[in-house]
Amino acid sequence: MNSSNPKRWTDDRLDALAASTQSLLDATQANTATISQVLEQQKTTDKKIDLLIEGQLAMQTLHGQLAEQTLQLKRAVDYLLSKDGGQS
Repeated sequence: MNSSNPKRWTDDRLDALAASTQSLLDATQANTATISQVLEQQKTTDKKIDLLIEGQLAMQTLHGQLAEQTLQLKRAVDYLLSKDGGQS
């Protein structure tokens, strides 16, 4: 074994370690980018869900108003029919 072999072996190992480290760094950056995209998509989904909930609450409010108006209309018709003696 001559004196250049251990140095060469060490240099090769360091180069391999540097390449492995760079590969891990690249994968980590790609994963971070993917996570950021998923988080942005989640924000968009959350906004859509909020709009859906707001729409549902508005529909429930309108349903309640319609039910109240229907009841008032029924009372008015019943009153008019009772005044008319039930004749048309």
